[in-house]
Amino acid sequence: MRVLYAMPAVLAAVAYLVWRHFAAQVYVGDLPPFDLRFYGFADAQAYLTGLTEGTRAVYLGPLHRADLALMLALTVTLALPVWRRGWLGCVPAALYLGFDLLENRMVAGLLTHGLHEIGEVATLSVITGLKFGFLAVAGLLAVWGLWRRAG
Repeated sequence: MRVLYAMPAVLAAVAYLVWRHFAAQVYVGDLPPFDLRFYGFADAQAYLTGLTEGTRAVYLGPLHRADLALMLALTVTLALPVWRRGWLGCVPAALYLGFDLLENRMVAGLLTHGLHEIGEVATLSVITGLKFGFLAVAGLLAVWGLWRRAG
């Protein structure tokens, strides 16, 4: 049974490696994908302008699919150590998932329709920050849950 608890973490690690492979293909100069950085308007414009049709297709295709697998496996991995203590402990992991899905939807919109106003980048940066914030809280709760279980 304990092997089943390890499966989401193994899947998350594999998805992360696949995601990193495709993420490396969509760097524009020293600018990483939107998922990894808070962008200002000028940087976002430069990034979108620097994407070729091929890198745009990689971003919208394999990178987003790998990211979906990663976020789902990571959410389960983060929720498993705390779910027995009640659903409240799983809320940060669920919020991480929600903000990551929203971030991907917004990034897909930028990649397909372009950048039209500063507010789009500001909103995306806030969502990225919330994603990372809830990921950190969920990670701390998962470590706490594992520690409590071992103790």
